[in-house]
Formats: sequence, C-alpha cells, structure tokens
Amino acid sequence: MDPSLDSELRDDFLVEAGELVERLAEQLVELEASPRDAELLNAVFRAFHTVKGGAGFLALEPMVQLCHHAEDLLNAARNGALVLDSAQMDALLEALDLLNAMMEALRRGTAMAIPPPALLGRLMPGPRPAPAPVAAPAPAPAPAAGGSIDDSEFEALLDTLYGNAAPGTVAPAPLPATSATIDDDEFEALLDNLHGKGGAPGASAGNGIGEDEFEALLDSLHGKGGAPGAGPAAPAPPSPPAPAPARAPAAETSVRVDTGRLDALVHRAGELVLVRNRLQSLAQRSGDEALAQAAGELDRVADELQGAVLSMRMQPVGRLFQRFPRIVRDLARQLGKEVELVQEGEGTDLDRSLVEALADPLIHLLRNALDHGLEMPEERVKAGKPRKGTVRLAAAQRGERIVISVTDDGRGMNPEVLKRKAVEKGVIDAAQAGRLSESECYELIFRPGFSTAAQISDISGRGVGMDVVKTRVAELGGTLQVRSRLGQGSELELTVPLTLAILRVLMVRVGDRLFALPLANVEEVFELAAGQDRMLDGRLVAAHRGRALPLGDLAGWAGVPGTAARHVVVLHIGHLRLGCLVHEVIGREDVMVKPLGPLFEGVPGVAGATVTGDGRLALVLDLAGLADDGGQLLPSLRAAG
Repeated sequence: MDPSLDSELRDDFLVEAGELVERLAEQLVELEASPRDAELLNAVFRAFHTVKGGAGFLALEPMVQLCHHAEDLLNAARNGALVLDSAQMDALLEALDLLNAMMEALRRGTAMAIPPPALLGRLMPGPRPAPAPVAAPAPAPAPAAGGSIDDSEFEALLDTLYGNAAPGTVAPAPLPATSATIDDDEFEALLDNLHGKGGAPGASAGNGIGEDEFEALLDSLHGKGGAPGAGPAAPAPPSPPAPAPARAPAAETSVRVDTGRLDALVHRAGELVLVRNRLQSLAQRSGDEALAQAAGELDRVADELQGAVLSMRMQPVGRLFQRFPRIVRDLARQLGKEVELVQEGEGTDLDRSLVEALADPLIHLLRNALDHGLEMPEERVKAGKPRKGTVRLAAAQRGERIVISVTDDGRGMNPEVLKRKAVEKGVIDAAQAGRLSESECYELIFRPGFSTAAQISDISGRGVGMDVVKTRVAELGGTLQVRSRLGQGSELELTVPLTLAILRVLMVRVGDRLFALPLANVEEVFELAAGQDRMLDGRLVAAHRGRALPLGDLAGWAGVPGTAARHVVVLHIGHLRLGCLVHEVIGREDVMVKPLGPLFEGVPGVAGATVTGDGRLALVLDLAGLADDGGQLLPSLRAAG
C-alpha cells in the first residue's frame, strides 16, 4: 500500500475513532448508572465494534484484541447473560484509558502497549446460563408492511449470524449449512453480496440480491415461511430482477479542512477588517458621499464574511464536557462521596481554541466543588439533604461571551472562615480583612497560597488550583465571579470571549499614545470627580458604587509625561476590578492583534499591536499581565523595556 495512503487512512481513523472514544467516556459513566439500558448498551457496543473494525483494517492487533474483549463483555450484557457491575465497569473504563493511550501512540508513531492479560481476564464474561427448554416455537409475526425490517429484527439477525441469540429465546431455523453460525469470511461475503460487491471467485456477476431474496433469507433465519410446524420452505427459483432505476449519489454536506488553512482564512478576514476600518476613516474625513456608500457596503460584507469565517472555527462545548463525567465519577469514589453531575447547554458553540484552553480551569472548579463544596453523605443526611450531592455544569451564550458555571448544593462558603484563614496564611493582614465585603471574601480563594483544607492530600490543601484557574481565565480575557450561600451551596461563574481570532477593543489615549483595551473586560467608563480619589494602604483608590476601586495610572505605567488623567476605565481582570486612568476614551473598534516580534516578546502587559482606522499604531494590552493580585499595576512599560 502507498505510504501516503497509509498516512491518510491512519489520520482518518484517528479522527473518526477519536470522536467515538471521546463520547465513550460519558456513555460508560451513564451505563454504570443504568446498566439495563438496552439503547445505551448497543451504543457502547457499536463504538467498540467500529473502532475494532478500523483497527483491524490497519492491522493494529493490540487495539483489535482489546476492543474484542470489551465487545464480548458488552455483548453478554446485551443478550441478558449478565448485568454489568462496578468491577466490570472499572475494567471497561480501564480499557478505554488504554485505548486512548494506544491512539496517542499511533498518532506519535510509537509502539502500542500490549493489553495486560489481567485486564483482558477482567473483561471476560462469566459462563452463560443455559437457555430454558421451549416446547414449541411460537408463530413468527408477519413481516412489516413494505418488506422492511425494524432495528430489533436486524439486531436479531446479527446475533444469529454470530451465534449470540439471547438465552431463553426461540432459536431460529438454521441456515442450510452444517452449523447454525457462520465464520467471519462467510459473513463478509454475505455483506458483499447484499451490497452488490461481487461474490466468490467464479460467481456470476450481478447487482447483489434483490429485496425479495433478502426477505426470504430473513424468513429462513427467523423460521418464517412455510406451513405451521414445518421446516423452512425451499426458496423458489428467483425470477430475473427488474432493472432498478439509477440513483444519483448522495451529495456530501461536509468536508474536512486542515486547521492551518482555516487559521489562514481567519487571518485574511482580520486583514480585511483593518482595511475596512481604514476606508471608513478616510470616507468620514473626505465627506465624499459615494466613498461613504462604498465604505458602508464593504462594512456589511466584511461583517458577514467575518461571521461566516468565525463560525467555521466554532465547536459545541459538549466536546469539552464529555470528559468530565468520568473525572467526577473517579473523584467521587476517591472521596467517598455520592455525586450526580448534571450538564446543561452542551450545544453552546465557542471557538475551538478555547475548547482545550478551558479544560484545566474547569477540572479545577469541579474538583473544588466535590472536595470543598459537597459534604459527606452522612453529613448531608444530618443536614436534611439527600445523600447524593448535585454538581451542575452549565454553558450559555450572552451576547459575544460564553458563560460557564459550576454550581454545587453543598455547605457553601463562610466569609469569616475565609478571612481568618487568609490572615493565618499571610495572604492579607488583619486590617485589610476587616474592610473586606462578603463578595470580596469569596474572591480570597483565588489568591496564591490560599487554602482552607485542614490536611494536605492528593486532591487539595497545597494552596494551588484556584490560582491556576484565575491565571488561565485572565489570559483568555475572561472573568470570574463567586456566589455562595452558607449551608446551600456555591456557584463559580467563568466568562470568556466567544472567539479570540478578532478582538473587539476600547481605544483610549494616554498622552500621545494609543492603547487598545479588550472590550470584554471593560465594565464601564466614568470621569473622576474632585475629591473622589484618596490614598488607602499606600495606594490610590476611588470611592465608586459603595466600594473602594483601586486606580492605576496608565500614563505612569507607559512612561508618558503630561497632566493627570481623570477618565477612568473600569476593568474586570479575572476576579479583580481595576480602574485605569486615561486622558481620552476614543471608542470601540474591531482589530486583529499583530505580534511585535522577539524584541518585545515577554514584555508584561503587552499582547501585541494593531493599526487603527486612521493608520496609527496602537498597543493592545494584555490585561492578565498588567496588574498583580492586589490590583496594583506592574512595573512601568519603560522599566520593562
């Protein structure tokens, strides 16, 4: 086989099998809760069977062996020979982990691990009970109208072909052969004949068997046809089939595109946005009506193209959520807790670059909910709650932002305990703790080194985790909010932009420099009144909406001399709020961020640059690197340079 074809087939297999395996993790957890669900059993069985088929075509023997043993166990459950217990579900989940490792090895081009004999032994179904004797076969139901068969009949056909009829059912009449079952080669030949793909060497050419012959075959397999009590009737000589009208091939509705090409298309759409901004600025300055009309038309087309291109990068958040039922199940067993994970909004779309970027933050939030949020079953019963706690993972779109929340019905957070722990660990001093509002107490959990765990374990207690969440979400231009009610539970809400490809910004002026602030992080803009600002704990704050808002002088950070700025842009960075002092607020723009090159790489607070509508250069600020955990601006841009 051509090596390039080998590579193409391998990549196709990895994509298709990868989708099945991703879904399997969630399906197996659902199956553990409902082991008698026939539809779910069939779905899991077919997934392993499909992966085995592709692996067999590529001669991946270890993968074939593993999937085959998983199939045997699941098939026994489908046929009613057993009901899957927790030990067998553990074995299936371990098989899934090994299957993922095998696929990763195939992707990397390394040797696959051989399935351990101990695992294969755990996947072996126990001895099946003998079917109960049946006095006489019941009359078979008449074929469905129209000569077609339903799903249950087709499943029965497959079971018969493999000799897997369920115990206690009436055995169908055997095929005219020496055995009631056929081997794999005969089954493949039968399928080829059914699909008109030719037969054994020397067989006459044809278009496969007709519908009447296929129905006769089914009748023979199920013991249908002939007089009551008689054996299967001999098939009548087939009449020459009438020529079937030619069918047009079904048109494909999807195509796989390399992500590099897709990113290049997004990049060009971003370039077009910059040209549109430039043309609109020229049209406004020139006063030419025809030019303004052309600029307006370009604006409409660019918006539509931008939306179409960005939609191609979107993926349902359900692809991200699929991995969490398994994580919650394993963690709940480790903690000795009973947990139900409820997922909502799996169809919400977000940029594919965010799907993987959000995985770690959400895992930390779920671990926090299970470990710190939910009580032990006995404690919940004493509090009048159900033994099983509920963790709700929900996603929704609000405007141009995606909101993902993790909610539990556990013990909730005690603000006084949070303040005491923060002072004990040196995160804040007693004076600062006394001034914290209730919502600010909840935000202490994002401070580095903060933990309320009494003992250090593999799960918590080291003061890391929520700090990781805060850092990663801020890097994505997102925000975090915490809500809690003591004794009733907590909610952590994570908000991120819908896409990172094209950035909507608020353009501001500081001295003679332009800066672009990501609009997703801008809460409001106001002008500082006389006497509204003052010094507190050695830093400048403003009394705003009943809270002390930390102020950062963007002119001082940028090293721009000039008069004091009085316009305040309120930014929400991660879990922090910060007011940036600027000289002028210009307005909103859609921009594409350009890297500044290795000379400016690593400069804190600078994400890149963009070209404004009037042709000037503006620095796009990286808000995650602009301020520290206390809301203090980091060292100035001039000092960093």
